[in-house]
Amino acid sequence: MQRTRTLLWLTAPCAILFAGGCAVSNVSFSGIQRPDRATALDAYDVFVGTWTWEATMLNADSDDASWSGQAAWNWTLDKRCLHGEMSAKSNNADFKAEGIWSWHPKARKYIWSMFNNWGYPQEGTAHYDDDTKCWRMAYRSVGLDGTTSYGRYEMKVVDNNTLEWSASEWADALHMIKKMEMEGTYKRQR
Repeated sequence: MQRTRTLLWLTAPCAILFAGGCAVSNVSFSGIQRPDRATALDAYDVFVGTWTWEATMLNADSDDASWSGQAAWNWTLDKRCLHGEMSAKSNNADFKAEGIWSWHPKARKYIWSMFNNWGYPQEGTAHYDDDTKCWRMAYRSVGLDGTTSYGRYEMKVVDNNTLEWSASEWADALHMIKKMEMEGTYKRQR
């Protein structure tokens, strides 16, 4: 009995403190402000517009080596997100994809995600080197073969109308089993 009283005596103050923290407080938005748009988002400006692209899959059968498509990128959500649509086609496969690129204000990094009409997601982070005008975009996805993939896009801004890019994708996070490798060029249409 004494042990029960001692236990209650010790736990009651803790229960009272925790119970006070669980109460719902009133919310007021009068003291918060929308943050300024991150200037890092300006690096995405070069992508805005419509594009055609061609690429070669370096490790494909000759019938599946040539790919082509179109892409369109436009600002949305007060120029805080870049929305994109893309199509891709080879002799034996085709897909469409849509995505969002943005800037994570707390993590202070570029983030992006895409989904295709096969139902497969792709998401990652990006790093931009303003000196070389190069993007390096690591990602994790479900590849067109339906298995988990780990990949990397590299894109160089040659000029306002030309983007050179490459993509590599692996079956493992250590990048030991290569699934796919491509190289291509985007050309601005408008």
